[in-house]
Amino acid sequence: MRGADLSAFSPRLALGIRLHRRVDALFDVHPAMVSLKALVDPDLRRYAGILCDVFLDHVLLSQWGDWHSASIENFTSGVYASLGRMAPALPEATRTAAERIARFDALTSCASRAGVAATLGRIARRLKRPTDLAAGVATLERHGERLAAELPPIFADVRSGALAYLGSSLTMRPSELSVSR
Repeated sequence: MRGADLSAFSPRLALGIRLHRRVDALFDVHPAMVSLKALVDPDLRRYAGILCDVFLDHVLLSQWGDWHSASIENFTSGVYASLGRMAPALPEATRTAAERIARFDALTSCASRAGVAATLGRIARRLKRPTDLAAGVATLERHGERLAAELPPIFADVRSGALAYLGSSLTMRPSELSVSR
């Protein structure tokens, strides 16, 4: 979702958007993430942020039980249901993206390397210049163990940063932000 003006949205949705942006920013500047981006082959380095995001999604799915008590199926069904309920309040482009996320089960599509390649292929089709992002799976194959080792400290730091952000801007209880409602 683009734009700084979130006044058209409910306070809850606007906070969710700001939190998502904050989490993305925390990931992007994390020192370990910066070093992981340097592992991407030079011909794809321009897209290193996208590739590493997708690779870490793959790792997160493989470590899911370490990070969340709900099964991935219960979690994703709650997210998709929440997106469906919010759809009428979303701008058209965001609504279309939310529908695409649910249609392709984007939250679990990266569980396998084939799913990572398919996800990167879908992302590549939206880029302005033709790019074989799926070729980046070679980086995942070469550096998968390092990615798996780096996720826990990155995730812990980003989670702490997100909670601090919520603490500084939260006017509702965290339970009110649950995607399962």
